[in-house]
Amino acid sequence: MKLAEALAERKSLQDRLSTLTSRARKALMVIEGRSPTESVEQLLKDIDRTLNNWEQLVVKINQTNLATILPNGMNLMEAIAKRDALVRHIGVYQTLLSSATGEREFHGMIPREMVSLVPAISLAPLQQQIDMLTAERLKLDLAIQEAGWTHDLIE
Repeated sequence: MKLAEALAERKSLQDRLSTLTSRARKALMVIEGRSPTESVEQLLKDIDRTLNNWEQLVVKINQTNLATILPNGMNLMEAIAKRDALVRHIGVYQTLLSSATGEREFHGMIPREMVSLVPAISLAPLQQQIDMLTAERLKLDLAIQEAGWTHDLIE
């Protein structure tokens, strides 16, 4: 099984767990004298089995992520952490840029109409940084995706 297939299977197990939990919650309480629509005991067994399968799969995915080395020398686990950090970095910078170019709040004694707010820094370098980080994230994301489709899951 390829790593990407294992990731899709993990998502499927997570969705199944959510569905089973919802069904068990509905069947857990019934009107006195009535029977539940489904066996709560059987649903609990299905939940346990699904969680065990999920756990085993996650261990294999994590082992594969540690063992898979990308062309840039990072293992896949490091690359995923780096990509997540880049996404957050970009998000923070985009929020700051948006704050500087969008509607500004003014909390002061002087009426808003009498104050002209201007950015405290030049915004062009901030946009250039966003563009550079976005390009780096895209390159890293493509390498991660390629590894997912070319590397087998460690069994």
